[in-house]
Amino acid sequence: MKSTVHAMLALAAALASTATVPAMASAFTAGTVIAIAPDDALNIRKWPAANSQIIDAYGLDEPISLTGRCKNIVTNVSFRIDGFGSVNWKYMRMKKAHVWCQVMTDDAELGWARGKYIWPE
Repeated sequence: MKSTVHAMLALAAALASTATVPAMASAFTAGTVIAIAPDDALNIRKWPAANSQIIDAYGLDEPISLTGRCKNIVTNVSFRIDGFGSVNWKYMRMKKAHVWCQVMTDDAELGWARGKYIWPE
């Protein structure tokens, strides 16, 4: 009887914890590399800074995975682009000066790229 009560309490706790979590967008947002020369590459950097270590690079029109997090490195304000809003609205925020967006490389490494070079899908 005790084990049944404990199992029911555990199930109730698990259901309650999942029921209170707000619905979130998917873990990643698709993007495409844009606005670079065909013979150039978009550098993916370890941190959102032009002098940070390059960990990967993507060519023009290559697909890229966005985590949804972007950051203005001058104002230090972070914002999300994976929620509601049109693609144009998201890109308008991403292409502003000093905005970097977090991406995941094909090797599952988190990095950062300038938002103005990524078209959100």
